[in-house]
Amino acid sequence: MNIFKHRDSFFGCLDSGVTENSLLSLFRLAKQIRLRLGKQGYLLECYLSLVFEGLCNNLAYDAADEGFQSAGKLQSLLFHVLDGTELIKPHPLYQRAQEVCEQQKTTLVFQEQYTNLSMLLFPLADEMMADTTSRFVERQVSDLNKEVDEIRLQELFNQISHLAGEAMMEDLNEKILKRFLIAPMASVFAQGFTDDLLSRLTSRDYETSKQMFQLLLDSLPNTP
Repeated sequence: MNIFKHRDSFFGCLDSGVTENSLLSLFRLAKQIRLRLGKQGYLLECYLSLVFEGLCNNLAYDAADEGFQSAGKLQSLLFHVLDGTELIKPHPLYQRAQEVCEQQKTTLVFQEQYTNLSMLLFPLADEMMADTTSRFVERQVSDLNKEVDEIRLQELFNQISHLAGEAMMEDLNEKILKRFLIAPMASVFAQGFTDDLLSRLTSRDYETSKQMFQLLLDSLPNTP
């Protein structure tokens, strides 16, 4: 079956679970918890404030843009490899890129430097995406540690759970996660990186008038 038979396939599939986790159902549960807390209802509001502020520090728009920009910045690394020059600032993938460049010598023979760069990038794309995504997640965790008081958050969770029941708080957390983190930030960042890759695959080499994906197909061995 051809999954690209219909136009809407190019926009991905909306998980039906996303539409089931409505904003109002989340806050109806929050209201129930607050009522159970009585005069200490402010504890829930403090908890929600910390959670929402933490989520606001990791917006999908920013993650996707950073992924796209990160892919573009790797051009500098690959240009240095193609030119045989050293980077001003060391990069963990520089040596690996040099190895691949040596292996791909017979395919990096185009007049256009952008084409050679793309042909060097393609065999490295998966490794580069994994590396940059991993470092993105590390930065996000580090930044979040500065913004969110993790100890206070856990203390509030424990206090509210003791008064209103842990099951209700776990249910609330699950609803928040499903409603506000529809796509994990690592995936959003990786998609941004992949968007840059897609633009390269469809760009055209002036010398041969072929698109880059065609040149990639031509360069691969005929054996499986």
